[in-house]
Amino acid sequence: MLASAMLLGACAAYGPYHPNTATEPLNSVRGPADGRYKMAFIEFGDQGSALDESQRAAALSVIRKAERPLLFVYIHGWQNDATSGDTCKFEHFLDTLSRFPEMREHKIDVIGVYIAWRGKDLTVPGLDLLTFWNRKSTGGEVAAQNGCLAAISELALATRAPDKKLHHCVLMGHSFGGLVLGNTISHSILDASSTGERNSNPWDMAVAFNSADDSISTRQLMSELDNIYKYDPVRHAYVGRSGVLGTVAPIDENRPLLVMLQAENDQATGGFFPIGAGLANLVGLRYHWTQVSVPGRNGEKVSEKEFETRTPGNNKYLINYQVVPRGEATPPPWLKGIENRAVEANAVHNLRGRVFYTSTKNDGHENKYCQGSTYNPDERKLASDNEVWRKWEIVYTGNARVPFWIVRVPKEIISGHGGLWSDNSIALFTALYRLHFPVNAQGVNVLPSTTQIPEAPDAQRLNKEKLAGESSSNAATRVGSEAKN
Repeated sequence: MLASAMLLGACAAYGPYHPNTATEPLNSVRGPADGRYKMAFIEFGDQGSALDESQRAAALSVIRKAERPLLFVYIHGWQNDATSGDTCKFEHFLDTLSRFPEMREHKIDVIGVYIAWRGKDLTVPGLDLLTFWNRKSTGGEVAAQNGCLAAISELALATRAPDKKLHHCVLMGHSFGGLVLGNTISHSILDASSTGERNSNPWDMAVAFNSADDSISTRQLMSELDNIYKYDPVRHAYVGRSGVLGTVAPIDENRPLLVMLQAENDQATGGFFPIGAGLANLVGLRYHWTQVSVPGRNGEKVSEKEFETRTPGNNKYLINYQVVPRGEATPPPWLKGIENRAVEANAVHNLRGRVFYTSTKNDGHENKYCQGSTYNPDERKLASDNEVWRKWEIVYTGNARVPFWIVRVPKEIISGHGGLWSDNSIALFTALYRLHFPVNAQGVNVLPSTTQIPEAPDAQRLNKEKLAGESSSNAATRVGSEAKN
């Protein structure tokens, strides 16, 4: 009885932690008094059902009131919930973006929605480590049910309502939240609409940090994308393969449907995950594995165990991009911001290639703003005392070249499993954002349309000209040969 009582006492509360009531109908929404950003909570239970239906309505109300919504929907990971330190860090991220002069000049409405689930169900240090597989299963359940996808879709659709003067919707996930994000949207990525149009998702960009899922579904998604798309170096775009059913619009090479960022020194997914997966297979007496094709390897097949025991960002058969150093740099002279200035440097102008800046040491200095779940938006945030400006580049390294990037990231940018909220990580994220959403001559975000991607006949014309040139060369050779004879 005593042991049972102690175990029950160690269990985390079920929630909701931010319920709306008749007296506080917007208890699930918070933000600073000046309204420069808003943050809303939507909480789900272990079976993927919403714990408070009014939370989604409150979040939608915030979006509908915004003229130029820039929406970030974030799904947290293991050991987090609606009251953990992750809530503070996400709010600090929203605050950082909202403070930049460009946001205020263009009257951008920064909005964040924190998708919460029970990533933590035990609160006793040490015992909480035993919940890894239980919480992984719960994350999969949340992703498999309709509630989370329906909420994300409705938020995204509200963001791009016809009356909006500008709109962007960005999805983010971390750890098991990356699992939830990937599994939730992967089916939507492959779905075709009633008109046959593919990839008509209402969101604009999706990024997962240190995903703690196995690689099976990722391999399948990359394989399907490899069947649908091919990379066209002339058009710098992913284009539909011949014979693919439905309407396959070209995708700009810098606007992948999903990006997974993986810290190179993440021991949780790189070290512990394979050990845990191996033990689970041993206990489950699992020994038979199907031989499956490797995306982009022209029919090469390997055991599916290679994908079941490794996360996507630690799988040599799937990683297709890497962030590489390009030397020290000096800050641009036109910067106006005072905190994490590399974010502004990456955001104000379009990137040259995929080269971006970081400006601080990755030493955890930003953690001083979040000692718990409570964030103070009125606290003045200053630039790091010891700025270290560097340039980096996102480069293609091999494997399937499809609109799905799996990127290895150095520890100087994302360090360890929980390093996604570092200043340098946010600088990288901002660079990805700018690649997705270029600015025009007036510095206003614009969605690149397919008209900016050269049409297929241009490539065909180049091929015809090449063939014509070869034919002329061959004809000249024959004429010369005949003249000799």
